[in-house]
Amino acid sequence: MGSISSILSAASVAASTATAVTDLAVDVGFTTTVAGKTYDAGVTYSGSEYIATDPNLNGAVATGESVTAAESNLATRLDELV
Repeated sequence: MGSISSILSAASVAASTATAVTDLAVDVGFTTTVAGKTYDAGVTYSGSEYIATDPNLNGAVATGESVTAAESNLATRLDELV
């Protein structure tokens, strides 16, 4: 039984590490249109959250629990800014 729990423990660490590596690799570009203007933005993963930004517009930053949520929150933020 001791070896089974060791294997399960190793599998859980491997799954946790794989998730961390995937999260670190997030770097998604996207466009969104607000008030008839198209904005180029990107989403990265940092500190347990997804961060969407448009580097060409001051204050155009939003976070979310997923890539889609961060993109949507940025569109809302852009709507407030413009």
